[in-house]
Amino acid sequence: MNQPPTAPQPPSQLPPPHKDHYLSLPGANIMATTALAEVQTRITTAVRHTAMVCIHGNVGLGKTFAVHTVLRRIAPATTLRLRFRQAPNMSEIRGSLWRALNLPGEPPNHSADTCDQKIIEALEQEPRVLLLDEVQWLGQTALEYFRSLWGDEEQRAAVILVGSANTRQKILNRPALHSRIFDWYQFSPLTPNEVLATIPAYHPIWNKADPDLILYADDHCAHGSFRNWAKLTLHLKSALDDHPDHTLDKDLIRWAFSRLDPTARHVPRHG
Repeated sequence: MNQPPTAPQPPSQLPPPHKDHYLSLPGANIMATTALAEVQTRITTAVRHTAMVCIHGNVGLGKTFAVHTVLRRIAPATTLRLRFRQAPNMSEIRGSLWRALNLPGEPPNHSADTCDQKIIEALEQEPRVLLLDEVQWLGQTALEYFRSLWGDEEQRAAVILVGSANTRQKILNRPALHSRIFDWYQFSPLTPNEVLATIPAYHPIWNKADPDLILYADDHCAHGSFRNWAKLTLHLKSALDDHPDHTLDKDLIRWAFSRLDPTARHVPRHG
């Protein structure tokens, strides 16, 4: 018996996996960190219950990477991805939503109510995941707007709020929004033990590196930040590609340090 043809899936709005690595670092792997597992648990539950969840923490720790990785696994075709820059106004936000929902034509500029009604109707047509990245740039009006889109009597989409800096405080300052956040997760730098468990598999140049050398690099430069590790690794990879006779040692790592902002280097956190 012939099976009816399946409807084509819309293209994912999530970037390709290699784009999540800083500067698309060649050879970098997705690491099964504790943070990634925690994010997967929270987002999976939020999608199941159409809830709101907040993922926050300092820059460079892998928040967006983890969220993208999880959503590619569980909701690649139903995720609407909005990424904000420099305090967008409501017209920009509505326009971004309109395009993410693939609504026809241009959003009506003459009536915010008409635009919102069209957006709400589209959100109610099928289960969605609304990914809001760089939430620290959103003002109070925008935060309340997304709370209203989520709704109360009928939750229209799972909402994943991702941000750094004062993201948590901004949400705390909006009691109506704060009371509706179902779950939270705060990213922290990798601990020394996590660095030793993670970095050798993160990129081939660290596969056989001495653990003391990895801790030296972390103490003096990376500080448990995946973005710092990516920067350092890319400098080292470029040097080793250009000079195959060189080896990964403390002298080469010190050279890589010289290519990075010296204010990122400080007293080691362990002996």
